Amino acid sequence: MKKIILLIALSCVFTTKAQYGYGNNNGRQRQNQLPQTEQKAPEPNFDVERYIGIVNYDIEKAAKKSSIKLSSNVGKEFSKVLTKYNKDIKDITRINTFVLKSTKDLVENYQKKVIKTGDNSSQKKVMTKMGENLKPISEILKKEDLILDKKMKVLLSEKQYKKWIKYNRKIYKIFPKEEA
Repeated sequence: MKKIILLIALSCVFTTKAQYGYGNNNGRQRQNQLPQTEQKAPEPNFDVERYIGIVNYDIEKAAKKSSIKLSSNVGKEFSKVLTKYNKDIKDITRINTFVLKSTKDLVENYQKKVIKTGDNSSQKKVMTKMGENLKPISEILKKEDLILDKKMKVLLSEKQYKKWIKYNRKIYKIFPKEEA
């Protein structure tokens, strides 16, 4: 009988030690752990160029994705068309650098304010201002995109054109439809 009581008492001691970790410094280890810090929200990074559809094509990659050999006649014409398009887009971007930068700053400052205060009541005002700033640039880009799309439709086969459109969707470039 004494042995059974001793066995029960020892098993209780061992199970409590195993469950609660008495004697193996778990209490101290918890105190020595670094306190968890709150994660900061990421800094706002508004990509204006992507928002309005400014794309500078990597000609080799675009040709590869569209199954066009640059050494062929079609490839050479494809390269010329994209080089001219890239040059035109760079000129548009350079001319409108101030508008793009100010719009980017406007949106990022608004986002920082919302993160800090949680008040997004001025969102409509900021979106309207952003639309007013970017509308002229957007119209110019739409014309350039229509010209590029027409040239590509004429230049490429139907299969290559489908691949060209698919590649453009992956880089977030959508060509506007012609207005009748």
